[in-house]
Amino acid sequence: MVKFRQLLITISIAATLVVGSALAQTNLTQILDTITNPDGTSFNGTVVITWNGYSGTGSGTVSRLSTSARVYNGALSVLLVPTTTASPGTYYQVVYTSSDATTSWTETWQVPPSTTALTIAAVRQTTTEGSGSGTSTGAGTGTGSGNAQYATLPIAMSNVTGLASSFSAINTILSGQGQSITNLTSNLSGLSTNITSLTNLVNGLNTTVSALSAGGSNVAFVDSEAPAGVINGTNVTFSLANTPAPATSLALFRNGLALTQGIDYTLAGSAITFTSATLPQPTDILLAYYRIPGTGATTNFTDNETPGGTINGVNTSFTLASAPNPSNSLRLFRNGVLLSPGGDYTLSGSAITIISATPQTGDSLAAYYRH
Repeated sequence: MVKFRQLLITISIAATLVVGSALAQTNLTQILDTITNPDGTSFNGTVVITWNGYSGTGSGTVSRLSTSARVYNGALSVLLVPTTTASPGTYYQVVYTSSDATTSWTETWQVPPSTTALTIAAVRQTTTEGSGSGTSTGAGTGTGSGNAQYATLPIAMSNVTGLASSFSAINTILSGQGQSITNLTSNLSGLSTNITSLTNLVNGLNTTVSALSAGGSNVAFVDSEAPAGVINGTNVTFSLANTPAPATSLALFRNGLALTQGIDYTLAGSAITFTSATLPQPTDILLAYYRIPGTGATTNFTDNETPGGTINGVNTSFTLASAPNPSNSLRLFRNGVLLSPGGDYTLSGSAITIISATPQTGDSLAAYYRH
């Protein structure tokens, strides 16, 4: 049923964009991706896409048009008219709002022509945080919500009148956000107690970490492991070199997107089984980080460090406060997406050199590592 709804959303958006733009004869580009919330859970809510409207074959902008898509379990698939080959200044503004109205953010997209599906990371130009910040990208090679593919559908001009009901439904959805905001205000009033409890928990964890750091460690870490298995769009079973202990220590990333155990895959011992909605596709990248029983040296942890260096769209050199040890313990995130070592950046001591997708003004970098 979810896939059927996604197909209806894809058809509706493709029809609206083809009719609403002077670029109706241009092939559409598919945006196919999985969106997650800051806590790693799947995003559920509404995505509203706004673009410049055109009249006839002229190039003048005459209106602002929009459409919306409901997102279930993070799966997003839309067909959009390319903007990079349109008139200067043409772009898409995309607004995400979660179903419970606790998370929202805005992005600007520039969509190039493409015969294959693109990820949101490939078209995102800017991100402006709202009441929360979600993530939705693939590291380097792109990702999707599964193995579903949607064909571009020819839309006749005679169908224009049938789109009026779609816009009416969009207005109904937007008008309902007022009640959601009211509910959000009520929920925020109870956060003070939760924050206090979280502070106490963090303090307790700091005490535990300090005690462990004073001596040795009875835990060994596995970093940046590529699970064994054929990535061909049909194979669902992969295996790790060891059994994660505890099982919840496993952090599994697909093209930089954090997958959710129990939803995107299951773990039995060292065996990983993917669900049909998240089958790894050819050229996808899988990386696993987890703990196993063992004896290790005293370890220090650095979390959520912002590497030193200017983020201006030009600079590619950044520096960490300490040299990661081992080096593959480094997990480097750009705008919440895990970057691939060797593919997106290189590390020498504490020096990071970005080799793919130079951080742009407004981007964020966060590093987690042991030393």
